[in-house]
Amino acid sequence: MNDKTTDYIAYGLRIRSPISLPLPPLPHPSEENPAQARAGKPDPDVTVCIGATPARLPKPVGKRWHWETAPGVCLVTWEGIARYLTTNGSDILVEPLGACERDMGAFLIGQPLAALLQQRGLTTLHASAVGAEGGAVLFAGFKGAGKSTLAAALSERGVPMLSDDLTGVALGADGRFMALPGVPFSRIATDSLEALGRQPRALRKTHANSHKHLLPAARLCAEPLPVRAVYVLRVHDGAAVEVKQLPFPQAVNAFLTHTLRKRFLHGLGMESKHFRTVERMAAQVPVFHLNRPARPLLIDALAENVMAHLQSSAGARPASLPPQSQSARTGESGAPASVLNPQRAPVARRRAVLHATQGAGGLFDQAEGVLQSRLATRPNDPEALLRLGDVHRSKGDLQAALDAFRRVLAVCPKHPKASWLHAILGGADLPDPPASHSANQDVWPVPFVRVENFLSRDQHDAILNLVLTGSRRGFSEQAAVGGGYMVTEVRQSLIDDEETFKQAWLRLEPSLREFLAERLPRLGRAMFGDYRLAPLSANVYLGGGFYAPHCDDSLQLHEHREFNCVYYLHRRPKPFSGGDLLLHDGPKANTFTRIEPLDNSLVVFPAICWHEVTVVEGDPDDFGKGRFSVNAALMRRTGVSPP
Repeated sequence: MNDKTTDYIAYGLRIRSPISLPLPPLPHPSEENPAQARAGKPDPDVTVCIGATPARLPKPVGKRWHWETAPGVCLVTWEGIARYLTTNGSDILVEPLGACERDMGAFLIGQPLAALLQQRGLTTLHASAVGAEGGAVLFAGFKGAGKSTLAAALSERGVPMLSDDLTGVALGADGRFMALPGVPFSRIATDSLEALGRQPRALRKTHANSHKHLLPAARLCAEPLPVRAVYVLRVHDGAAVEVKQLPFPQAVNAFLTHTLRKRFLHGLGMESKHFRTVERMAAQVPVFHLNRPARPLLIDALAENVMAHLQSSAGARPASLPPQSQSARTGESGAPASVLNPQRAPVARRRAVLHATQGAGGLFDQAEGVLQSRLATRPNDPEALLRLGDVHRSKGDLQAALDAFRRVLAVCPKHPKASWLHAILGGADLPDPPASHSANQDVWPVPFVRVENFLSRDQHDAILNLVLTGSRRGFSEQAAVGGGYMVTEVRQSLIDDEETFKQAWLRLEPSLREFLAERLPRLGRAMFGDYRLAPLSANVYLGGGFYAPHCDDSLQLHEHREFNCVYYLHRRPKPFSGGDLLLHDGPKANTFTRIEPLDNSLVVFPAICWHEVTVVEGDPDDFGKGRFSVNAALMRRTGVSPP
């Protein structure tokens, strides 16, 4: 490194840096236009400097082990490489920590540059992009899904490349979303290079310790292009390539899920704006699932399928919005209103709904009174007993619900729904659900396993003390929704720092693993070995915290999330009320099972089911009075057929 700076171009920005960057350098004005040489270089959009950075931000809003964010500021630390301080979308201060200049430049165009684009109001998608006829085509996906390899394969077929891994999207003056030219290469792993017929030895590594190589694009696109389509790459157990367009709600979720460095947005103060932007984008741009076989990576067949689909869907329209009036569909700006509006209700509204249903004299109490009057004259009415059981489980009185379903079976021993619910609440193995439901059984209640006093008192106390010792400083970030995006209108809870969770998980995992191996058959799963137990996080819900109705079913590369495992703990006596887990019978059903988050209890339930956490009534500031949980998931391994 020296005092000389070079100007580079990326995402429409002129970047002036003393560090060598793997980006297209801009010629000096004397080379561009000798008449302008005397005026010197134009002012840069982004300035990179070498200097000392703070080791920590004074008041971070969001943080993880290697980054911290606050409004207008992002600090990223890569030990042995460099520390990067990105501010106001215009400056990056770099403090070397031992790496060579080339490696510092390689890391700078990753997370620090993504933070800078977010500070400038751009949407940063975890996607590679090419310039097809009619606009840009983006390939999004999780790490290892094949987005860089597919874009490189299309580039080798003459399709110009726009960007790799990070695609910046801006809203144009004409209201269209424009994908900006990014980096001029693809970062390709060794096995993918071989699938493309390239020799890794002939290419430079991304950085010294990387297993990926830089493959220069055969053809580049230097101008922004309107986004024509987005393909979300996923692997599946089939042998064929499948393409399926997503409806509007799933398209919104796809954009949220595949936002690069989405956790930065909360601390930067950009999450609400980003949520509105991706809703508008989903209403304008068609989004598809592109499902490919896990192995082998048939990149030629995948590229041919994409090109054929692009030709056949030249006039493809965005997924239609949910049916509603146009006035309800758009806001004052013309952008689509959130399809999650029913789930994004403020805390006050959610409290009002709970009081109307659950409170003294609420709808559940009224329904119970009507049914009890009916049973007073017809004590063996199976329909009234069945509805009474549903009322009891919706109120959280699971023992009374079990008694009601037992009475149904005394009258109708083979009643399918009563048998199902009696097995769930009574701890028996589940019967096979019927192939079809009768008219009064149009929803099928969610199976679950619940265990009280799950850990020994010593084990429980050790985890609780660990969480409380970490105090609120370790739970400084809002928990995420939608695959990692934070929307406080949908969820209000805090997530732990990684170190606290690691220590809690070490104490919980052995007992949880032993329990699941024994009890999974109750939920219709015969072999625990078909699954991987994956730790997720520790959470705390303080006063006013909640989680709106949602489901967690997802395909993450080679594994499918099938069960949620939630271990509850809190101080005794219980310092809050509410915060119940509701397992909805269906996304539109008005019946559910209410489970109180008892201290030292475990609940296991299917991730695909709709569930929510009701509003916690308690102290919003006293961390020690929170509703704590340690969360894990069972992921179905590759090649294991879904039940």
